[in-house]
Amino acid sequence: MSPAERTLTTTEGAVLALLATEGEHSGYELSYIAERAIGHVWSPARSGLYASLPRLAKKGLVESRTVAQSARPDKQLYRISAAGRSALTSWLAAVDRDARDTVFLKLFAGRLTTTAVLAAHLERFRSDVEARLAVLRELDSANTDRGHDWFHRHLLVYGIRRAELELDWADGVLRALREGPR
Repeated sequence: MSPAERTLTTTEGAVLALLATEGEHSGYELSYIAERAIGHVWSPARSGLYASLPRLAKKGLVESRTVAQSARPDKQLYRISAAGRSALTSWLAAVDRDARDTVFLKLFAGRLTTTAVLAAHLERFRSDVEARLAVLRELDSANTDRGHDWFHRHLLVYGIRRAELELDWADGVLRALREGPR
């Protein structure tokens, strides 16, 4: 694995995935696409997305070209390079602990990898959520429901319900992966 593949940030991986699935676009267009496509689970800061494009170009993972516009400043368009596709494949395959956002992004880019890779991500996600849920339940059992604990209990209930929902969601996605698309 090259240094460029090892050092992809979440935003860079997401940008490469968007370019691989959506084709050549400007930073502004990519920001718009990201917001509409995956903004409900992950939304990069526009400045972070814009800043990632020149970094990816410098690493040779995207190629760019300038398009002259008469009424506006020239527009920079980006497309994924062969090296970018290789880095994206490696990024998609890397299963990391406590990588909640990247699980969602990698599932979004699921057509670019295998169901086995996606299942590995979801199994890791489940494991992380189960560990978090165990800690939350332990905290809940020690909660006195008095003073500050009364307020903390509300957050514990939220955290427990969210973790239970995430486990249910992950189980559903794993079942769907085994069955395949309709």
